[in-house]
Amino acid sequence: MEAGTVMERRTGQAASAALLVVETAGAVLLWGPLPFAWLWIGGRIYALTGSLAADGFIGFAGFIGSVVLVVAGLRRIDVVWISLRRRAGHVQPEGALQEVVAISGAFGLLGFVLWYYLFSHAYVLPFMPSG
Repeated sequence: MEAGTVMERRTGQAASAALLVVETAGAVLLWGPLPFAWLWIGGRIYALTGSLAADGFIGFAGFIGSVVLVVAGLRRIDVVWISLRRRAGHVQPEGALQEVVAISGAFGLLGFVLWYYLFSHAYVLPFMPSG
């Protein structure tokens, strides 16, 4: 009986770790690939129609719709993650989604700041080189 319990716990831990990786990947989508994809799609709309309004509307609406779908999916994954952690023997009152999104957002912001200041040559802070 004990071997089955140990095996169930290990399986639950492995499954919850895999779901945490999926949550992290989904959260990272929110900060980079998803916005850039909708900017690219908006650019294609502008190239086809010549309409800045259509470009902006399709890009913005598509981005917002995608974010809503990704967050809903992440929330469902988080609920399953909580139940797997509980089955593995952990006291798990809440999920990890808030932490995953906050940490991925911090890294996304850091990446943007690094890109902006290092690769775009936009030195707006007084202590940075100008030229």
